[in-house]
Amino acid sequence: MTAQRVLILASDAKRMEEMVQVPSLKGVHFSILSDWKSGVDALRKENFSSIVARKFSKEQGTEAYVADLLALASKTSMILILGETEGPSVREALQGGASEILFEESLANTLVPCLEKYLFSGYGLLRRMSLEELFDFCIPVITSTDMGLLATTILEKFREALGASFGILFRGGQKGGGPYAILASLGFADESLPVSLLRRFGEILAAANPAPTVFHADTLEASAPGNTNVLSENRILLSVGYDLNPGSRVYAVLGLRGTPDAEVLNSPLLNFFQRQARLALINAERGAEAQSLIYIDDLTKLYNGRYLNVVLDREMKRSERYRNFFSVLFMDLDFFKRVNDAHGHLIGSRVLVEVGAVLRACVRDSDTVVRYGGDEFVVLLVETNADEAMIVAERMRKMVEAEPFVKVMGLEVRLTISIGIAAFPEHATTKQALLNLADQAMYRGKESTRNVVYLAHAQNIP
Repeated sequence: MTAQRVLILASDAKRMEEMVQVPSLKGVHFSILSDWKSGVDALRKENFSSIVARKFSKEQGTEAYVADLLALASKTSMILILGETEGPSVREALQGGASEILFEESLANTLVPCLEKYLFSGYGLLRRMSLEELFDFCIPVITSTDMGLLATTILEKFREALGASFGILFRGGQKGGGPYAILASLGFADESLPVSLLRRFGEILAAANPAPTVFHADTLEASAPGNTNVLSENRILLSVGYDLNPGSRVYAVLGLRGTPDAEVLNSPLLNFFQRQARLALINAERGAEAQSLIYIDDLTKLYNGRYLNVVLDREMKRSERYRNFFSVLFMDLDFFKRVNDAHGHLIGSRVLVEVGAVLRACVRDSDTVVRYGGDEFVVLLVETNADEAMIVAERMRKMVEAEPFVKVMGLEVRLTISIGIAAFPEHATTKQALLNLADQAMYRGKESTRNVVYLAHAQNIP
């Protein structure tokens, strides 16, 4: 994550630097400047998470001083330091737009807790905002229609608003598939950590109410004990659920160093953002569903050959990124032409639908079954090596052989199937080579006994 930046304007720069050199503010970048001109230059060049300022002379008007600073950084929380003898200036400071007032006499005890509150607990959300500012904050989300880009944008806006160290946006797992589908993650040095975190805490986080819910690390560990390195100093997790279409929910999980309270979680900005994010997610999901229709085979309702290219590209990128593996099964029904010749094409089409259902029943929801064309099918098995793919293919072969097709129409058509297998990266490391090798392995079976499973011969992979 990009380090949070704090600007401190004070004539006693050395003393202020000593105050903020504490473990709890580790990783925060401080710019400590001792004159007004340097502060103005810094605000014009950089964005800061918070400003801590002390007036440089008693003659400066408090309200004007605060207003001048915020004119340069209108979206930044400002903490003003006053002396207790300047009590009447408190009202002026608040009128000028200051977020908080600290008194000089107790500064040594109050500065660090106040910074922690604004940097790590979301108190920057509580300043007064215009409708235009709220809308501007949400524009990147409102205008995103691609689900992948939208998911990342939502996490980035959460990080901006709450100072989150990391974030994950994921969809709950479906029966028979992997536990969760990660839509986006942000702020992880190790890309395997989002999977590790959800494996340990996913069920707890997903069981929370859709409203923002805070989990303390100690509570999580009591329910799912294990190594805590994944959380590090981020001892708080914030879970937010988005109900989309019926039965569809997406979850955001944020890692925080501080605990946002009810005032923060119910702030106008967060509530407005939550509503806009949910509507954007609904629109993106509907768009994805409409797009998916061009990838569905009209007859069997399985995926078609166009989608095979998409899922292969996606799985190869994912496998290369996470050093995973997957397998492709290429299959063809043996002597299927005899079915059409004996019973007609309507019966043949019905048989293809039922074969597709048998193949679908043999795999997980996370796997992909494609009607490649005619009586050819392709199955992509995620996180499955060649040996495991052989087991699945044998199960398919036996189930097809044992199934009496179109029984509901008074017939019992018997079929067998020949299957070829190629695994990534064991047999090939390109999409076309993988398909070709699986196809060749399948044809070896067709040219021998049929009703058989053959494994591809590995290419010479550099």
